[in-house]
Amino acid sequence: MKLERRDFIRSATTGLAFGFAGCGEAWGQSSAGELRAGSGTLYLEGRLKAGPLKLEAQDFVDRSDRAAIVRGTLASTELYSAMFSYQKDSTVFALFNDNGHSTSMILANSDDPKIGRIVTWNDGDTPQISSIDKSTIMESDDLKNIVNAPDLLGKRKPPSFTWHELESAFGSDPALQAFMRGRKTTHHPREEDKLLEWACRILCLVPGSLLPPIWAVAS
Repeated sequence: MKLERRDFIRSATTGLAFGFAGCGEAWGQSSAGELRAGSGTLYLEGRLKAGPLKLEAQDFVDRSDRAAIVRGTLASTELYSAMFSYQKDSTVFALFNDNGHSTSMILANSDDPKIGRIVTWNDGDTPQISSIDKSTIMESDDLKNIVNAPDLLGKRKPPSFTWHELESAFGSDPALQAFMRGRKTTHHPREEDKLLEWACRILCLVPGSLLPPIWAVAS
């Protein structure tokens, strides 16, 4: 297997301020990012409403397959997110862990291009099998609004934050942009691409997910 490697890049930013989209309020956001070495390792620091967040991400690329691992600490809670996507997200495996509990998922396309299938395990519980309308996923920012959405929290107790906050805190960080090879996140796809981005969106909605800032690398 040949994995893509990158040159050493080092950059940092300070004193950036961002507004949280749609909330009508603004608060100070700081981001100090550093792409530490080759083979896809990224370190970021920022502040969310729930407290300071430090995260380290690694990604591996082999043709149309992607793998990403993100470890983070938000306030005093350690968070872990990992995913592997096969053939440009036709099948995605993801794992989320905090406070000694985990949620694991398999997302796959179905025979109907408008329907996605999800198998979910919380710790060792009986797996949940769901069929979900992809357009409903793309139109929602809350799992509660998605019909047939599985329980993606289980016994985990991550601090409360959203992918909007992560995007505001880190989206303009030069180290993140270098890590993403100059590409931006795909959280706002074109209309014709929405059904292709359903796996990205639902993994962004998983409580405690650290995948949103680096999704374009892993998709």
